Formats: sequence, C-alpha cells, structure tokens
Amino acid sequence: MSIGVVIAFLGVTVWWLGQDQTIPVFDAGIRLTQAISVYERLSAGSIGTALTITSPYPPVAYLVGTLGMWVGGIGVNPAVIAENLVFVPLLALGCYNVGRLAFGARAGLLAVVFALGSPLITAQFHVFMIDAPETAMVAVTVWLILATERFSRIGISALAGVAVGLGMLTKEPFAFFVAGVVLVTLIRGGWSAWRGFVVFSILALALAVPWYLSNVAEVEALAHGAAQAAAGPSLQQGIAPPRFSLANLSWYFWNIANFQLYLPLFVFSLIGGIWTIVGFARRQAVSPFAWEITIGAFVAWVGITETFVHDTRYSMPLLLYLAVFAGGWVANLRRRSGRVLATSVLVLIALFNVLGAGFGVGGNYQITLPGEKPGPLDAPGILMIHSDGGFLVSGPKRDGDVLGLMQALRRNGVREIALLNVGPKESQPITTPDFSEAGLVAFAQIAKLEVLNDEYGLPSGLSDSFATLGHGPISSSEAPPCARLSDGTGVWVRLGDPNATSTKDYCPFRHPSFY
Repeated sequence: MSIGVVIAFLGVTVWWLGQDQTIPVFDAGIRLTQAISVYERLSAGSIGTALTITSPYPPVAYLVGTLGMWVGGIGVNPAVIAENLVFVPLLALGCYNVGRLAFGARAGLLAVVFALGSPLITAQFHVFMIDAPETAMVAVTVWLILATERFSRIGISALAGVAVGLGMLTKEPFAFFVAGVVLVTLIRGGWSAWRGFVVFSILALALAVPWYLSNVAEVEALAHGAAQAAAGPSLQQGIAPPRFSLANLSWYFWNIANFQLYLPLFVFSLIGGIWTIVGFARRQAVSPFAWEITIGAFVAWVGITETFVHDTRYSMPLLLYLAVFAGGWVANLRRRSGRVLATSVLVLIALFNVLGAGFGVGGNYQITLPGEKPGPLDAPGILMIHSDGGFLVSGPKRDGDVLGLMQALRRNGVREIALLNVGPKESQPITTPDFSEAGLVAFAQIAKLEVLNDEYGLPSGLSDSFATLGHGPISSSEAPPCARLSDGTGVWVRLGDPNATSTKDYCPFRHPSFY
C-alpha cells in the first residue's frame, strides 16, 4: 500500500511538470542554477569545483539533480524528476519503518500518507530545492538508527553512519533533526555496544568531514550570521525574533500549522504528541521507541528555534516525527470503528492537501482566533484550514512560456540577453514571483544564453545577437507582449540596443517578426 502511495505521488509530480511553464521562483531558481553549474563542472572534469560550487550548502541534492540532467538533458524537469525518484521513496521508506517499529505496520502506512499528503512537501517536490531531500534523509536516517538496536547490529550501524554522512552533505541543519535520537539511543544502552557506535561514527565522519573542512569558512560564516540574527534585540521582518521571546518560541508552532501541515493534519499530530507525553506521565510508554521519537523531535525544535533565522522550509525535516505521532495514536485506537473513521479522515485530509498544493483546488479557508486581527499566516492567532496556494508553487500554469521564448531566441541567433525593463515599463521590478530574476538566469543557462550584468550599463554597439527582456503590465496602447504571464503582466523582447530609436519589439515564436 505504501508503494502505491509513493507511485501516485510521483505520478502527480510528473504530470504537474508536464503541464507547468512558470519561471522558477527565487530560491528555486537559485538552486536550479547551481545544479546546472554542477553538471557543467562535472562534464568538464572539474570534480573538485563541482563538489564545492554549491557552498555554503553541501552537494548531495545537486548531484542527484545532475544525474537527472545526464539522463534527460539540461532542464527543469530532469532535475526535479531525479530528485523525486531518489528522495520521495527515501522519505516514505523512513516514515513507514519508523512508524512500524514504534507503533506497528498500520502506523507506518498512515505516516507515509501523512507525510506525502502534507501541503509543503507536495509543493516542494515540484521545484528543485534542498529542504525536501533533507527531510527524506532525516526520515531514513532515524529509521536506520532505531534499527541498529542501540548499535548492537554492526552492519545496520554502518548503514546508519552512511545515512548520517549523506544527510550532513544534503544540508547543514540535518544534524539537529537526528541528534536527539542518537543521544537517547546511546543513553538507553548504545554506549555498551561501542563497536557498533564506533563504526557508525567513523563512516559518518569520513563522508561528511572532508566537505566541511574544505568549506569551513563559508559554513562558519553561515552559522555565525544565523546565530547572530536569532539573538538580535528586535524582530527582523518577523524571521529572527529575539532568542527567548514568545514570538521566537512559538514561531514554528504557527509555521507548521499554517504552512507545513495546515490545521487538520496538525491536529492529528498534536493529538499523537499529547498521547505520547501522557504515556510518560503514567509511566506507561506508548512505544518502545517513544523516548527516541519524542526527544528527537524536541531537540530538533530547539535547534531550529534557537539557532537559525526562521523560514517556512527550515522545519520540514520535523515531518517524520509529526507523521509518526499522527499515525501512532490512530493505529492504537481500541475500537475498530474509531480506527476506520480516523484513518478515513486522515486520508481525505491528505488528498485535499494534495489537490490544493498540487492542483490549485479548493480555495482558502482560515480561522482567526478571538482577539486577534487578520494578518500573515506566520502571525500568531491565524490558523490555515485549507489553501489552494502552495509554497513557491501551486497548481501548474501553462501561460508565459519564457523558457521556450529564450530557446527560440537562441535558434534565431541571439547569444546574450539582459533582464531589463523596456520603455514605459521601466518602473516595474523584475523580481516579482512571476518574473523572478533567479529563475530567468536558470532558464538562460538551459537555453545556452549568457546573461549580461547591466549594473554599470550596457555596452555600445550591440548587434542582433543581443536581446533585452522587458517586463511590465499589459496596456492596450502598447505593442502586445511576446509572452503573457499568469499575474497579468507581459514580456517584451528587443534586439540590439534597447534604447535606440529604430529598435522595435520582436517575437521569435512561430514566424519571427518585428512589430
């Protein structure tokens, strides 16, 4: 059954990618650009450069994207599909087996449904990012650590060490999300199985340490900047509250409820967490691994709350614990009718989340608690029930084929472009979500076009091998755009000097023409 859920999730992703033509938004564009750069360095034989060019972040997710490009060519879809084919099964494998070990096979299946039915995971696996891969590596690593039987099984301990090493090479905060599980495993008997722990540690360090040593300055700068921001004396646009303030301690509570899970799934997880803690109070642990899961979740929350600048994606690896808590209490309901009802509700909620985050279905419904004013979703007192807008992306959009536009320009002799606003559109920014500069740079790489930096102005004597892409609102008094974006704006193209009086708008689609 879990395999079927994974196949369905992958099928939705492949369909979504086949329908979508939008520009990768902000960080998604940056990560894709870096993956393309890794591919180019590896193709040129510069292995050392390829493994460090993604700094300050490690290279594993980018290498997976590169593998997809080797098979399917340089592009958005090959990188995203490769990431899905590797990390979605790993996420499901980890969630299923942690749930199975802790609460039984039914809980494992429900944990998979919960995880793959969470809206943030659905949206993040439709773009090329590194937080969903980090989430998958946390899930499979925690499973392997639990499966070592407190490091008594040396072979499994070796696999767990490899998983930790690869996880640390996926994203640095990975350590927060597994540290608590390792600590409890050691306290509950792992120290006595020192051979297994030594094997585990050596392999983890052997894989991770070389990259961290070669990038120590960048990693230290990243960690120092994040720690200083979190310790700041005042809110910094809501993402770096003072360390011990209520705003900081509750930040991920609201974030998980409103972005990662939405309220219905969050309630399932909250009930499971409370049920587990009540078991401790009664001195009747609800699972042989209740301490590992609970402390693991707590240490992870402390780590991301007290160290790093906050972001919607940074709590994603907590998904394993949230999913297992949710699946655990449902699977342990005493009455069969209760289990069937709770299971059915959980499955329906997961389905509606996928429809909203992946297909743009359902509208937006939220609750504003008494005494609170409507505000952003990361504000206290706002609880999202359902949304048809995912994080960075939602339902696929077929308008505005800007990648196709760039590829057509390349076929018609253009070799260089600049991202400028032309004529009356000069006041319009080029960093809106639908016209993200980071995504445009990635598209230019795919189309084999060089992007000129116009910080100091464009050079003189530009020929028709150079084009400018302008962006702005569509007006009936202006020439029609070459591409229309989903936000109602347009994209215009000019060849040569965009400011020359003789320059006209140009469109390379179908029958290339000036107008």
